[in-house]
Amino acid sequence: MTKSNRIRLSLVLYMNYFIHGIGLLILTQNMKALSGVWGTPLATVSYVISGVGIGRLLAYYLFGSLSDRYGRKVFIAIGMVSYTVFFIGIVLTRDFQVAYLLAILAGIANSALDSGTYPTFMEMGGNNGAANILIKAAMSVGEFILPLFIGLNENLGGWYGLSFVLAAAILLVNCLVLIRTRFPEQSRPGGKADHRLFEKGTVTARKIVLLAILSLYGYTSMALMILYTQWITLYGIGDLHMSNMQAHFLLSLYSAGSITGVLITFTLLKRALVKDVHLILTLSGLALLALLVICFSANPLVVSAASFIFGITAAGGIMQVGLNIFISLFPKARGRVTGIFFSFGSLASFTVPIFTGMLSTLSTVAALRSDLIIAAASCILWLIGYRLMRPSTEKNVSYRKERSRINLIDFLILRLLQWRFRMVRIIGVKKRDQEGQILDRAREQEIMDRIHRQIRDHENVAYYQAIFQTILINSKRYQSQIQEKGRIR
Repeated sequence: MTKSNRIRLSLVLYMNYFIHGIGLLILTQNMKALSGVWGTPLATVSYVISGVGIGRLLAYYLFGSLSDRYGRKVFIAIGMVSYTVFFIGIVLTRDFQVAYLLAILAGIANSALDSGTYPTFMEMGGNNGAANILIKAAMSVGEFILPLFIGLNENLGGWYGLSFVLAAAILLVNCLVLIRTRFPEQSRPGGKADHRLFEKGTVTARKIVLLAILSLYGYTSMALMILYTQWITLYGIGDLHMSNMQAHFLLSLYSAGSITGVLITFTLLKRALVKDVHLILTLSGLALLALLVICFSANPLVVSAASFIFGITAAGGIMQVGLNIFISLFPKARGRVTGIFFSFGSLASFTVPIFTGMLSTLSTVAALRSDLIIAAASCILWLIGYRLMRPSTEKNVSYRKERSRINLIDFLILRLLQWRFRMVRIIGVKKRDQEGQILDRAREQEIMDRIHRQIRDHENVAYYQAIFQTILINSKRYQSQIQEKGRIR
């Protein structure tokens, strides 16, 4: 693939997930308007939203295997067309039963996009972890913009269907670009692989419990986000007595927190500053605390700040971290594990709107506070899972704390080395311009003497000196390279 085609394809795929982020919230953010158009109570609109989960459950496994056979582009196009029909159909229909079928179609669209997009990024090569993070970021941008747009549109007395039509128009333009965009060559397995969860003789009670815990986390992590995004705006208007714009802005703050959390999570794990199990346990606890503040504080400013923090902790890539842990425990069944995890997530998409719709007949507060039970369940799952994973993740737990500190020290050393080499470059350029010599024995001896004086544990002097000799050798090589480039020019 050419670089220009790779960039164009990436932009098309990210734009799809920007619209997908809008699609995740567009029904919940228009619940009042849709309730009036369909002539039904809010609980019925909530039941319609559950159709998205049914669509995902029906299509996820099927589309994943078919995309291997018929190609990624076909299923990405199916997802785009299905989402377009959903957006236009919701605006045109006045029957909530038809709307339910359209919600199922939105779930199918989600499954089609996932089955084609994630494998495409893997087949494009490069930094796949970064690509997946950007997918989540693109969704979060859509989730951030939509509530602000709807809040402003409602304040101006605009038509509720405008957000649906604009999303459909963007998808249609994106689909035209997709048609003219080449995809990378599809990778195919060379032979028959063993995709069993358990090898012979490896079935243990610990692994079975971990399988159950991580599968259930697929449900709780998705349910936590779905429930919050569905009811927080109505909670802000009806119970916190916020203005329409302020209530919608709560969800935008949550989405901004999600984007921030994605970047923080990615940075922490990429630089190995914290173990994934520790991170997910910490974030689950903080998400529960933030949700407690949201549910029981009457101060709009405090709730707004807590909504941002909740976005960081509950929607900042924590679900993907859980999936990575799941895959690492069952590495020979990656596809099956992914299917199990997201199937439980799809079950959440189906059930949460139903039981919260029932609770909403009591009050919006009851619907939102039920999220506390889900957040507490996530914490309990990870407390148990952490205890079970400790023997497998650390065979000798006696030096786990020391290794964590070494990771931090290595990070600081690397930062200082990068700073040192920037200074080496500046000196190298000056030496080149002044035609100075790279080797300066007096300077090197001065450095080594100073290091010798500063070392306190003298039994390790030779090791420290060897390390700094290596730094000096590579600094001279770097300056030689700078001078060589200058002569070529």
